[in-house]
Amino acid sequence: MSIKYQRAFDQSLPPGYDGVFDWDFLKPAFNGTKIEPMDIDALVERRGRFLIFETKTPNKETPQGQLIALEQLIKLGRGNIHLFFLWGKTIETIVAMEEWSYRNGAIVKSDRVDCDGVYVLKRVSAWFKYANKF
Repeated sequence: MSIKYQRAFDQSLPPGYDGVFDWDFLKPAFNGTKIEPMDIDALVERRGRFLIFETKTPNKETPQGQLIALEQLIKLGRGNIHLFFLWGKTIETIVAMEEWSYRNGAIVKSDRVDCDGVYVLKRVSAWFKYANKF
């Protein structure tokens, strides 16, 4: 998978950036489908609980294939995986967020809320407090 927005990527390199791995060589393995490798923007683990972050450019929707993969991952985690979708690529540009989790045998998706980095920090702190209980 090539980087789709190279200039934007180059302007906000991720922490610990050590280069790009081009996954395009795997495309023939998925011949006849739209499957392509995807990335997860950030992952945190605390006491067997996982918090995944997926960031999108504001006003940009998530590709259907990525939604399907993330939904399946949440189901697989059976309550041990929580997902934060953030619209914004830096703390200064965060404008919205959604939370996904798994409860009582189903994926629970919050409404998308307008927010900023302060709100995201508050929600991450709440998740961390929850994860510390285990």
